[in-house]
Amino acid sequence: MKIQLQALCDLFKRYVTIFQEVWASRKQLDGLQRYQDENAFLPAHLELIESPVSALPKWTARLISAFLLLSLIWATFGKIDIVAVAPGKITPSGRSKTIQSIETMVVKQVHVRNGETVRKDQLLMELTALGAKADQKKSEEALKIAKLGQLRHRALLNAIQQDHLPSLEEDEESKKIINSNDSLFVQEQQLGVREYKAWQAQKQRLFATIEQKREEQKTTEISINRLSLTKEYENKRLSDLKSLYEKNGVSKHEYLSQEQRFIEVENQLEEQQSKLNELKASLIQVEQQYQEFVESYQRDILTQLRKYNENVNQLIPEVEKAKQRQQFTEIRSPVNGTVQQLQTYTIGGVVTTAQPLMVIVPIEDQLEVEAMISNKDIGFIKKGQEVILKVDAFPYTRYGHITGRVKNISFDAIKDEKLGLVFIATVSMDRNALSVEGEKIPLIAGMTISAEIKTGNRSVMDYLLSPLRTTIDKSLRER
Repeated sequence: MKIQLQALCDLFKRYVTIFQEVWASRKQLDGLQRYQDENAFLPAHLELIESPVSALPKWTARLISAFLLLSLIWATFGKIDIVAVAPGKITPSGRSKTIQSIETMVVKQVHVRNGETVRKDQLLMELTALGAKADQKKSEEALKIAKLGQLRHRALLNAIQQDHLPSLEEDEESKKIINSNDSLFVQEQQLGVREYKAWQAQKQRLFATIEQKREEQKTTEISINRLSLTKEYENKRLSDLKSLYEKNGVSKHEYLSQEQRFIEVENQLEEQQSKLNELKASLIQVEQQYQEFVESYQRDILTQLRKYNENVNQLIPEVEKAKQRQQFTEIRSPVNGTVQQLQTYTIGGVVTTAQPLMVIVPIEDQLEVEAMISNKDIGFIKKGQEVILKVDAFPYTRYGHITGRVKNISFDAIKDEKLGLVFIATVSMDRNALSVEGEKIPLIAGMTISAEIKTGNRSVMDYLLSPLRTTIDKSLRER
């Protein structure tokens, strides 16, 4: 190996020596050097032979060769960007807000004009919904009546259970619906007191009947006790008189008189016993009536209370719906922005359900670009790729362009009338203004742009040979 390297080195030195010797003697072979004026006096054929060849063709050939060599080197190693061009427009990041009518209404007043800047919650337009106010008032009145009935029966139930006059107590929900100073509230309070007093009067009448029956039962029991003692006494006397009568100690008339008195006392005792049984049965019946009256009244109150509770629960959503319907008659701005595409100016005009009335473009949101990517390019678009944005309103050759990056890409295509199926890519912008004649002009939503998304790079040679490669791939085929 060492010998081979030495041989190569000697060979290289030999060629260097030969080149040096030839280079040193290169002018010895040249002819006699004459000036151009001297050549002019020579014969024509000698003048042509002795005149040196022009250097221009030689240098032209050298320059062309150098240019071709440099072009080949650049085409081999130089890189160019692969760009996907997509049309699009500038939009606010919060999206433009389309203002619509919730139902068919009549325009009452328009407070804004196209291009006007509005604040959040500013009144834009007043509409009139037919019957909205009447429906709201009717629902609120029905809810108020149902709520008062609910409070009255609840107070009556508490009054019956705790034995005191009913008092309507407002909860937080009731305070939103009724006012304690309202005449209806006072009337319900008075009605509750009257119903409670009527119930108490009926209850006291039944209770008085019970007490009367108990007193009669007590009196009858005393009478029975007395007659029982009298019966024993008369029975003993009758036994004594019977013994005397059998011994002829008393007359038969006296014996029979005593027997009659005994029978009378016995009959009176039986009558009192029968009366006592009737009084006991009557007392039980009256007590049952009393208990049934109390339970029935409480049951009726609970039934009515449940009915009012159901009415309140049904009416609350209706009132909220009526309020919302009335609120929707006042169109207010959802954001700080600018009014655009105002559709109606006519007072008394009719707007239909879901009809767009205007568009509010947010002014505080960051602007971004919505680019429509064709199907042939979507496979190469990725999040974070660099984008050059050229605004159609400002020629980029004079005013430059804006840079950005791909922020999001839609997962499904949408149908565009001109481009067919396209994917929406959201592109963030590095700045929101362009320098025009030394002045910064802010970009606004709706401006159209051309987005050039850098998807990669390739060599110039690859670019030049690509059509040839495609042609070769498609040629020499047979179906």
